[in-house]
Amino acid sequence: MIERIEVNLLPAEYRIHSKSLRLTRDVVYSALGLIVLFIGVAAAHVVIHSRIDQLDDEIDYLDRSLRQNAHIQREINSLRRDNLEIADKIVALERINVNREKWVRLMEMFSRRLPKLTYLVSLREEPGSRLRIEGRTYVFPEVANYMSSLKEEDYISSIELSDIEINRNSREYRFVFVCQLDSDAMLSTAPKKGVQ
Repeated sequence: MIERIEVNLLPAEYRIHSKSLRLTRDVVYSALGLIVLFIGVAAAHVVIHSRIDQLDDEIDYLDRSLRQNAHIQREINSLRRDNLEIADKIVALERINVNREKWVRLMEMFSRRLPKLTYLVSLREEPGSRLRIEGRTYVFPEVANYMSSLKEEDYISSIELSDIEINRNSREYRFVFVCQLDSDAMLSTAPKKGVQ
């Protein structure tokens, strides 16, 4: 039932048209989607910037801590250097003990095997675990016997005559031979061969 009918009798140019905004569902949903997307991007932007600020604060705190504790790091480095230096000194002291034992055993070996009428003038260690021995004797064949008996020792891997000369006035022979020392010889135990 229609209760009233309105008729506008004004000419068309004087009429007031009521304009209403009509939005379709597609437009509304698209607008809502854009608004939600904008809000999501803005929220992500805020969260990311707050996280960046938090990480910057942590970096600043760690930098301050590192600067405050730099003296501790210097002390640690100094202690490490001291520790390495002490370790080197300990190794050097151990080598001195081993070398001292080696020389005692070598001298015992050289003196035990030394023939009569023969004496040693010098023993000199050379690079490459070589030992240069100079001696004097009045009996020349004893030099060969001495070298042969030394070759039987564990400490010597090879031996060779380097020089020999005779003093015509005293009938004394000067000899020099070079021994190659065996680096694998057990210095902490008594020699196996030639034990008397």
